[in-house]
Amino acid sequence: MKRRFQIVLWVGLFIIFFFITPRLLAQEGHRLDIKEHHLKNGLQVLILEDHAVPVVTVQVWCRAGSRNERPGISGVSHVLEHMMFKGTKKRGPEEYSEIIQRHGGIDNAFTSNDMTAYYSILPSSQIELAFDLEGDRFTRPVFREFLPERDVVKEERRLGENDPQDRLYEELQATAFKAHPYGSPVIGWMSDLDNLTVEDLETYFQSYYSPSNLTLVVVGDVEEKEALRLAKKYFGKIKKRETPPSVRTVEPEQLGEKRVEVHREARLPVVAIAYHIPEFTHPKAPTFQVISRILASGESSRLYQRLVYEEQIATHVYGEADLRIDPGLFLLWSMVSTGHTGEDLEKIVYEEIEKLKKEPVSDRELKKAINQEVTEFIFDQESVLRQAFTIGWINVLGSYEMVNEVVEKMRGVTKEDIMETAKEFFTEKNRTVATLVPELPENLVK
Repeated sequence: MKRRFQIVLWVGLFIIFFFITPRLLAQEGHRLDIKEHHLKNGLQVLILEDHAVPVVTVQVWCRAGSRNERPGISGVSHVLEHMMFKGTKKRGPEEYSEIIQRHGGIDNAFTSNDMTAYYSILPSSQIELAFDLEGDRFTRPVFREFLPERDVVKEERRLGENDPQDRLYEELQATAFKAHPYGSPVIGWMSDLDNLTVEDLETYFQSYYSPSNLTLVVVGDVEEKEALRLAKKYFGKIKKRETPPSVRTVEPEQLGEKRVEVHREARLPVVAIAYHIPEFTHPKAPTFQVISRILASGESSRLYQRLVYEEQIATHVYGEADLRIDPGLFLLWSMVSTGHTGEDLEKIVYEEIEKLKKEPVSDRELKKAINQEVTEFIFDQESVLRQAFTIGWINVLGSYEMVNEVVEKMRGVTKEDIMETAKEFFTEKNRTVATLVPELPENLVK
């Protein structure tokens, strides 16, 4: 049965990467014609016309996340995101979302380490409504119902604390980064949330939500001139303010392996291994993405094949190059099978990493990994919403112009790049290991 499954898997992959993917890659020559403008107050406006369907997305991207928080106010970026839905001088709490939904649209927001983004998608006939609503809350927000909303965030925090794997990731980050703000969780530490005030939010808003720190991304069925007119009408009124302070802390070089254990009620152990890697704009960034595909992305990856199928040491394997504004982490995440230990799993992981350093990957493996990355990038632009996400995300991490360089840079990754990068960064002293140690529930402990 196992052999039959593997045959079906490989046949499917063959069809995808040698018949379907080449057709997708034919789109590589297509460049997104993104138009950039700047309002007098410093706000950046990025417009991409796409008249395929009569919808438009209006998004505001703020270069503010947990990276920009100081000790004592961790979580303020995320709490502020919540409070931005509490209305303005013109509109009441949650009225923004109610209006969007009433006109057939959807809206939401998210906060990460590097950014906070707000977005809506509506029929293109309602584009001025989207500009009106978004411009209003970025000009005249009113932070009503602060304490109840802060309690909502604290409850999210408690849910994360009760999730063993969430706690493991949090401890991994806090251990890997000893100086940089990336060591703090996006949702914040509970003690900071307990003491966060409306004044903290207002100060943070005035500093980090200044026009020069915002980017308005408009994608869809709209003319460039009309989008720019609406941007000036609804966002041009925001007063120009000083550029927020930059993050000056640089994580020092790690001088030895770090280890941390998280003891929680859980069914199976989990091992998380992280290596410090450069920032998103670094020339080696695409190489890390290709390595993550080869090593631990998908059931055909090296670690999945060996740990799950061959050795049956793990039930799940995941890998990711977490590229950020500042240097981030290359993450390998595995759940240990019953009857095995974290040490058994780590041994195999390090063996496979050493192979990357000593043996060139095959032409087929390299091509497949690159095609996977390129295909995912293309699929991420199939809708105006996803297109705008891609533009906004890459613009915050680097520049919107890099959107049209992704495919070329990915296809330029070589076998030699992989070996050299693995040798340089996947070293023991650059490694942080976090292990989830399962404990029995208290009522079962004798």
